[in-house]
Amino acid sequence: MKKLLVVLLFVPLVALAQINKQCPQFTVNGTPQYQAQPGDQELCKSNYAIIHRCGVKAPVAVFEHLSPAMINSTNKRHDDFRPDPAVTPQCQAQLSDFAGQPYDRGHMAPAGNFTHTPQAMSESFFLSNMVAQVPNNNRGIWKQLETWERFWVLKGGDFYIISGGIFAPGYKTIGNGVGVPTHLYKIIIDKNTKIVTAYLMPNAPLPVEDLPKYQSTVTAVEQATGMKFNLGQ
Repeated sequence: MKKLLVVLLFVPLVALAQINKQCPQFTVNGTPQYQAQPGDQELCKSNYAIIHRCGVKAPVAVFEHLSPAMINSTNKRHDDFRPDPAVTPQCQAQLSDFAGQPYDRGHMAPAGNFTHTPQAMSESFFLSNMVAQVPNNNRGIWKQLETWERFWVLKGGDFYIISGGIFAPGYKTIGNGVGVPTHLYKIIIDKNTKIVTAYLMPNAPLPVEDLPKYQSTVTAVEQATGMKFNLGQ
């Protein structure tokens, strides 16, 4: 019986190795160290990867490698919000979960970073890439941060980016158990200079001009997420 318990305890960690095996190109040095929870999944898409948490039906980390070729295109945004068929059914967020709720379906890997192909654009609208985000945050300060990413990439940058929701104790839920993150984070790693910039902010209405106030450290994000990022620092 003791041997069986030991094996069961390690099953979630052994099962969560898909990003390192199938799409390591979206990370700097592989996925972060973290304690998997029942139902968690690692998912690979054509241009990004996800650690999806079943308990909140939302991503806790989304990984991108953003280069000029991915956004220097005339392809326009085409909204295609839908559940992710790769997510276990009982862990899927549904469109109905957001209906009538005071939250946006907030991209973690933004559609604006995937204008190079129709497939990449479409995949960005999987709900596995979305968190329940306060509209003023999603359309304001968070959008400004995403715009900044693309501006510097088009100036010659080459970034690895990690974004996600943080679900601190007492977080709210909407619909059929979709968690509303208490905070959001983003880590930007410049491939060329190795400079790392981190942001950590509440999921709340925030003035766009206050974006510099929410620049943080990787250590602070690690403490808030419970993840240990492998950034080679």
